[in-house]
Amino acid sequence: MPKYIPIIGLEIHVELKTKSKMFCACPNNPDRDAPNTNICETCLAHPGTLPTANKTALEWAVKIGRALGCKINENSKFDRKHYFYPDLPKGYQISQLDQPIAKHGFIELDFINTKNPREKATIGITRAHMEEDTAKLTHGTDGNTLVNFNRAGVPLVEIVSDPDIQSALEAKTYCQELQSIFRYLDVSDAEMEKGQMRCEANISLQEEGKFQIIDGVVRPIGTYLLNNKVEVKNINSFRAVEKAIEFETKRQTEMLDRGETWPQQTRGWDDPKGETVMQRIKESSADYRYFPEPDIPPFHPLKIAENLELPEMPAVKRARFHREYGFSYADAQILTIDKDWAKFTEEVYSELLNWLEDLKNNPLVEKSLKKDAGTPSQQLARLCGGLLTTKLVGAMSERKIDIKILKIKPENFAELIALIFTNQLNSTNGQKVLAEMLDSGVDMDPTHIMQEKGYGQVNDENKLGVIVDEVIKNYPDQAAQFKAGKEPLLQFLKGMVMRASEGSADPVVAEKLLREKLK
Repeated sequence: MPKYIPIIGLEIHVELKTKSKMFCACPNNPDRDAPNTNICETCLAHPGTLPTANKTALEWAVKIGRALGCKINENSKFDRKHYFYPDLPKGYQISQLDQPIAKHGFIELDFINTKNPREKATIGITRAHMEEDTAKLTHGTDGNTLVNFNRAGVPLVEIVSDPDIQSALEAKTYCQELQSIFRYLDVSDAEMEKGQMRCEANISLQEEGKFQIIDGVVRPIGTYLLNNKVEVKNINSFRAVEKAIEFETKRQTEMLDRGETWPQQTRGWDDPKGETVMQRIKESSADYRYFPEPDIPPFHPLKIAENLELPEMPAVKRARFHREYGFSYADAQILTIDKDWAKFTEEVYSELLNWLEDLKNNPLVEKSLKKDAGTPSQQLARLCGGLLTTKLVGAMSERKIDIKILKIKPENFAELIALIFTNQLNSTNGQKVLAEMLDSGVDMDPTHIMQEKGYGQVNDENKLGVIVDEVIKNYPDQAAQFKAGKEPLLQFLKGMVMRASEGSADPVVAEKLLREKLK
């Protein structure tokens, strides 16, 4: 059997959160409860109405193009794309064909420590262009369809990738990276479940060695006939992106193994069934009868771009978190997906570095450091990254707390990390303190909680000696086996000391006392 290579390209539509719509002054609020209220004669394409381009939307589209490393075109224009469907008031969509705002960019993705065949992937961006959104259809169980025009005319940017994506995981990661970029730029909330970011996947399987990709176009080698691509629509979550591509890859593989072919077509993703379903034979660009939009003059995106400033983008911040702060690749990835998380992380780590500098020669710090485990700041970064990405993220997820409403101040979370780092508070009781800080609903001092609740780590040998004696008495068989040379039993006995002390015993002191008493 020949080996088939998946060729995947994605078309991503993102709704911009401008105050008004793309070509009129109606409020840009497509999710408003009352249908057909954010509308006007221009939205509904009444005769005699004229569109006026939203300047902010144009600026934001240029921002997106620059953030994707695209070339910003000196000249651009709008075009009419004709098709007839109930969600399109005019019978055509104002879009862009041959002179988009931006083209020829790229996104670099890392897949270190994942099951993806490639550790790194560079995904080319064919183009980024502007268009208007359609109305929203609601299909009833009675067979009727309702139309809500609140969404008609909402500004959209469409990003078309080169066919450089080679797996479902790469496609999902690419979408997640785009979402982060939109949010860092503050041009869209890009919630897929709300339709603010929508994905369409173009998938085809080709025989290995029988094709090549030149300038973003899949070309056959010799007499090989390329298999047609399939466009999959109705994908509304990152999980669905991955599942839809996995299903379609498997479906096409099975067809090719049976010697079957298929026409270029559009299929929909049926999430409950976990499969793609046929919708229609795919139109070509000629079927849309594009021509220049006569009511909107050409414009100059490059002039718009001259004074635009971009924030630090997720990929750059991720690399800096690893390089400068010493966070692991995995922690840096998690902590930079969301710009609010990245901001909180930077503030926490800045507090920790100040604390470390103030206590440079403090015995507490010196005693806490592990040999051959890196510099103090590197060891602190590992602890900080782990506590942020596992303990804090997990505890907030359980309580359905978003980072935007987190009451814990960075300086107090940094103080909690410092208490754990210097062994004044062990990991178990650290989680208890964190729970108190989250559940209180107000910002609380972790040291105060530790002292008030008695969570501090006990290293008093007289107090711990009593607990150790009790454990040895309660577990005579294990104590005897350890004395007979079974070293692993020490960990069991130490665990019983920790349990008896409700996690407050200093494990180093507990082990020292056990060894002394069991000589």
